[in-house]
Amino acid sequence: MGAFYAFKALLPERLFAEVAVKGNNMIVDSLLLLAAADSAYEQDATEVNIETNVSGMTSFYRKLFELEKTKKGSVRIAYFGDSQTESDRIVQDIRKNYQKKYGGSGIGFVPLSIPELYFGSSIKFQHSGWNTYSILAKSPVSLGVSGNVSMASGASAWTRYRAGTSLLARPTLYYGNSKNKDATVTVTTEKGTLAPIKLKPQGLLNKRSLSPWAKELTVQFDNAESIPFYGINFSGGSGVNIDNFASRGNSGLPLGYLNMNLMNAFHREFGYDLIVLQFGANVITPKLKQYGAYSKKMSYVVSRLKKYFPGADILVISMSDKATKYGTQMKTDSVLASLIHAQGEYAGNTNSSFINLFHMMGGEGSMVKWVENNPALAATDYTHFSSKGAKKIADLIFEKLEEEYEKFKKQNE
Repeated sequence: MGAFYAFKALLPERLFAEVAVKGNNMIVDSLLLLAAADSAYEQDATEVNIETNVSGMTSFYRKLFELEKTKKGSVRIAYFGDSQTESDRIVQDIRKNYQKKYGGSGIGFVPLSIPELYFGSSIKFQHSGWNTYSILAKSPVSLGVSGNVSMASGASAWTRYRAGTSLLARPTLYYGNSKNKDATVTVTTEKGTLAPIKLKPQGLLNKRSLSPWAKELTVQFDNAESIPFYGINFSGGSGVNIDNFASRGNSGLPLGYLNMNLMNAFHREFGYDLIVLQFGANVITPKLKQYGAYSKKMSYVVSRLKKYFPGADILVISMSDKATKYGTQMKTDSVLASLIHAQGEYAGNTNSSFINLFHMMGGEGSMVKWVENNPALAATDYTHFSSKGAKKIADLIFEKLEEEYEKFKKQNE
């Protein structure tokens, strides 16, 4: 453990400071680097031999079964990920598949501002006048369920949303506690501008319906300093709702430090039935050769998630294939097996379901094939998927979950 404390002393004061890892153009969080220094639980894995197992999601399947039979109620999924799912990639297509079959509408919960440029098609948005705090940086207030919080940097701040692939469904604002009694929000849609609404930030989690369905929504906040704004929920109510909580550079470890009481409040509002964890794109780094410590720490994260969202099933999706140049050839990264082994291990240790995405996309050497495919299914960083590749991955995940769900139905009909 001595190496752990020596390494810890070298880290920046910010607990979740972003750290650029030289050589692979990735951003990782400092908690992952702490895991790199802790060698007490390390073990090697030379091949990926952990199989997909999604039979344990009985609570989720039961709720989906009820929705399918009655056409009433809703099922909600929180999908936590890293750069692989930012801008709603992968998740938007899983959402489309579920909503097409079981009903539902809307993109789900969206922050008022984000640290990175958003380039997805499911929603378009711009923002100005915000200080944005993410799960990878120290925040003056508790973060929302998305791992973000927006604070007005001056007397006025605004965000504009435009519908992408579907209308903006029943926008509802969520914000936190403050002593500020002067804040207002002015709502403008394609139908015109409404009178300013007085905000009452009195509770731990507050909400305000903003408008009916809209094609375009602009929210302007005046005198709103000191109020934590978590985001806007765009969900049609019944059917399947899926929130995409992607954060570039997130290893998954910072999820263990979200505010318990606030997460419980969000869970009372949204009633999550399934929590998905898809990390790994930013976990592979030259700083980390083995992943036993990462597995142990992620087991703790899952235990926290179960307390944040009691009753929800947990699904862990492994890292996909990633290629690295060895000599003159691009080959599957030599430490990928250790990472996927660790992911399967913490899924098993926490009674979570597990999807081996590496096997699902073709296994050893598959990323090279996806990059060389015409049209390309992955980018030339040999890590991230193209839009077509992201859709293919989404379809593979959906098909696997549906396959197991059909087995569940036969056993329970």
